[in-house]
Amino acid sequence: MPNIIILSPDEDGFDLSKERFEEAVVTGFGPGVTSLVQRAGDESPVDVAARVDRPGEPAFQIFHFRTRDGISTDGTAEQAAEVMLWVRSVLPADPAGRIWAVDEAYNGHVELMPGMTSDDIRSGWIDHAENPPD
Repeated sequence: MPNIIILSPDEDGFDLSKERFEEAVVTGFGPGVTSLVQRAGDESPVDVAARVDRPGEPAFQIFHFRTRDGISTDGTAEQAAEVMLWVRSVLPADPAGRIWAVDEAYNGHVELMPGMTSDDIRSGWIDHAENPPD
C-alpha cells in the first residue's frame, strides 16, 4: 500500500495539535513507539514523527502535519488501516467535516467514521478513476 494521508476534504474539518498527537500516539501504540522525532526546519510539512517498532513486523512511522490538518503513515496495508482507525478514534466523534484517508497519489479514499473496522476500510474504499470525489 502506498503512503496514506488522513485529512479532511472540508475546510477546518481536521484539527489535531502536536501535543495531543504526541500523547495519543504513545497511548495508542504503547511500547511499540520507540521514538518521537521532531522534524527540523520550518520548510517541512511535518513537525513530529513517531516510529513504531513491534516484534515480527516491519517498523513504520506516523507523521503529524505542522498545520494540524493531517496525519500520514508509511506502513503496510494492515498498519495503515490500524493508523486510520487510531486517528479516527482520537478525533471528535462529530468533527467539523468529513475525515478521509487517501493514498499519496489521491487515486482513492475512504471516509473514516467512528466505530469502523479494517473490513469497513477495505469495503469502503472509493476509486477516484471510477468515482471522482465532489
